[in-house]
Amino acid sequence: TLTQRTADRAKPRQRRYELTCSTVRGFILRVLPSGKKAYYVRYRTGGRDVRERLGSTIDLTFSEARRRAVERIAEVRAIEVGEAPRFAARIVRQSTRAEAPLIREFAERFTAQHIDIRLKPTTQLKYRQLLRTAILPAFGGQQMDAIRRGAVVRWHAAMVNTPGEANNALTLLKSLYARAKEWDVLDESFVAPTSRVKRFPDRTRERFLTPDERRRLARFLENAHEHENGGFRWESICAIRLLAYTGMRRGEVVGLTWAMVDWRHQVLRLPDSKTGKKVVPLASQAVSLLRDAAARNNPSSFVVPTSNGGPIEGANLTHTWMRIRKRVGLEDVRLHDLRHSAASDAINAGVPLAVVGKILGHRKPSTTQRYAHISDEALAEGVARMGAVIEKNSSGSKK
Repeated sequence: TLTQRTADRAKPRQRRYELTCSTVRGFILRVLPSGKKAYYVRYRTGGRDVRERLGSTIDLTFSEARRRAVERIAEVRAIEVGEAPRFAARIVRQSTRAEAPLIREFAERFTAQHIDIRLKPTTQLKYRQLLRTAILPAFGGQQMDAIRRGAVVRWHAAMVNTPGEANNALTLLKSLYARAKEWDVLDESFVAPTSRVKRFPDRTRERFLTPDERRRLARFLENAHEHENGGFRWESICAIRLLAYTGMRRGEVVGLTWAMVDWRHQVLRLPDSKTGKKVVPLASQAVSLLRDAAARNNPSSFVVPTSNGGPIEGANLTHTWMRIRKRVGLEDVRLHDLRHSAASDAINAGVPLAVVGKILGHRKPSTTQRYAHISDEALAEGVARMGAVIEKNSSGSKK
């Protein structure tokens, strides 16, 4: 059948041929041996068959050509029954609705024309994963204009245990519909089922690991890969340890390749992080961990690959973390909180906020400023100690 995908992929043959649409009868794509392609509409009027050229694929988009075909067929039928305006409008609405693409069909075009060419590599990985695991299983087989808001609300609510992933998936689904309207796949007046669907509240409470929690987690991670019955792969544990040591984002770690590792200067050079190009300095623990990873001689270009050599999916790493945090007793700690903890540890160690912001890749000083209260706590502890000494000296007591 004739769809956007088949129209794009139609190749010339030795003779002219045509592709017909199964949902808008009479809508045709003609492909010439020269490679030129044009849309036609076929209808019967006055006892004869008519083929009317609508325009080339260069001049018309697929959706525009389909709309013109529907309108022309409606006009002819309306004239024949003598009810032109109202009858034609009804036919156009019914035919256009029937031809809306399936979500999975449009997702292929969305991936090729938007994700793969307009987004950063780490975002590409995240969006492909969300399509594969969240959107296509739920809506892939449905026409874009057949999905109702209630279904989207229920789908989003079902992901309550991973609110961040749920919100990201909703954002991606909204983007699909926005592009569909922008590319004339859906009419501009169409109200997407994602409209007015409420996101889960963004978590504003910062969670930082205490020194004791840090030690417990470090002890567990050092030996976690040895517990084969626990199901933890060495590469997944390595990724989590890198997060803890460097304060990097999850997407930066799973997308890390050996080409980004600058051994000489002991830094990571990320060409396309969330905030642009970024240099991540490495502490001795991180360098040692990377050397251990290199010693495994995995042929993959990724530092922490899957068993087939590709990058670990962010959602899978999060699920691994959820199992680990339960074992360690850190059920309320998100994977991203390891980044927060790295920042707080640096500030507690006396590293200036500006330096911490540079290490973490913050664009704005205000982003790093939210960690400043950690150093205030350290100051409060210092003041308490100072007060105790002053009181002791003032009283003249000796020990």
